[in-house]
Amino acid sequence: MEKRISVAPMMGQTDRHFRYMISLMAKDVRLYTPMIHAEAIVNSSNNFIKRENGYQKKVGIQIAGNDPNVVVRAATIIEQHNYNEINLNIGCPSERVQNCSVGVALMKQPKLVADIVKHLAKVTSLPISIKSRIGVDDYDDYEFLYDFIDQTSSAGCDHFIIHARKAILKGLNPKENRTIPPLDYQRVRQIKDDFSSLRVEVNGEIDSIEKIKSQLKIFDGVMIGRESYKNPFFLAEVQDHFFKNKTKLSKYDFMIKMIDYIEREAEGGASVHLITRHMTQLFKGTNGAKEWRNLIGGNSSHKKDLKSLINEILVFMDDREEILV
Repeated sequence: MEKRISVAPMMGQTDRHFRYMISLMAKDVRLYTPMIHAEAIVNSSNNFIKRENGYQKKVGIQIAGNDPNVVVRAATIIEQHNYNEINLNIGCPSERVQNCSVGVALMKQPKLVADIVKHLAKVTSLPISIKSRIGVDDYDDYEFLYDFIDQTSSAGCDHFIIHARKAILKGLNPKENRTIPPLDYQRVRQIKDDFSSLRVEVNGEIDSIEKIKSQLKIFDGVMIGRESYKNPFFLAEVQDHFFKNKTKLSKYDFMIKMIDYIEREAEGGASVHLITRHMTQLFKGTNGAKEWRNLIGGNSSHKKDLKSLINEILVFMDDREEILV
């Protein structure tokens, strides 16, 4: 089974601008949209889905929903556009998502999730995957996770991306749910052992080349979360280490392509800030990191016209050649 490396869907982060940036440096790393509610897809114009995909041809779309009929209608719209996978969010612990009875709360209803998968499989030719936790609240023993995987895989899902933590819906906010519940990679490994024919990928604190190496010995893939946003050039390292197609762009050439992208998007009416906000951590750990953040981050790009901003970026690049190799 082909080993995969992907970037986790993250609300407010993995939009089309971020994904374009990552695709320049890591063309073989798989990318997903942020979570989109199935009802939003159904009730919006098709341009919403088309626009979210942007220029990219190999993007999975992550959707949330608890009504099989609505999810099916969303899938028929998704099919018309350039997505290569439908990922069901059964892992988000946010209060807003809970209030809609979707996300990780649905782990408590495996029969409903299986019904959604069954309906989806009948209407879409796209691969279907599920992103979940290892458990939720008191539903956190191995038997519960086994039953969830068993029911949903029997319904037609053969690809699971499992965050190796349980979710605690009362008492922890989403940020705390990413760090406080302890990691249990062994439980995910047991799922892979017991369901060897399924594609099982692991997620949770995958933040180094060594961790990726060790997890790929066990699982069919790894999903990188926060590290991809805190240190985007880490994904260039991932591309060079794990894929035949090496990153050919220098950081200087990468920056030139991003300037071209900013100009092109601005001409089409896009907010420059919505692009540059993803770029603040590009030079994390270098001598120019603070200077770069001050230039590009916060509200600075709001206050400058496009020409001035690009000129300042070019001056930074000329002054900091040593970090643009």
